[in-house]
Amino acid sequence: MNQTNTTIVRCASCGAGNRIPAERMGTPAKCGKCGSELSTGDEQTAYKMRCSGCGAKNKIPASKINAGPKCGKCSTPLPTGELFKPQPVMVTEANFDGEILKSPLPALMFAWAPW
Repeated sequence: MNQTNTTIVRCASCGAGNRIPAERMGTPAKCGKCGSELSTGDEQTAYKMRCSGCGAKNKIPASKINAGPKCGKCSTPLPTGELFKPQPVMVTEANFDGEILKSPLPALMFAWAPW
């Protein structure tokens, strides 16, 4: 069996990992252990973003990423274009505030300095 084109989907009922072939993603599937329905579509993928206005955490389903999502607390439009920004980003003293402190996404920063 070719396992390179499969995805592991966890059952919400029993927690068992189920191997789903790539060509079957998005179609109905059942758990091999308990028989309950598995979520195999885009509804299982979600992006987490912090609102740049109020700082609230927001969870955006992948199916709604292009629908102009708004913050659940203050209704400010969320900048979903930040999700697909090329990585890594060069950070300098001039752009540190905008790229790190006001970023709607978590930031991992690698700092290097010569001796």
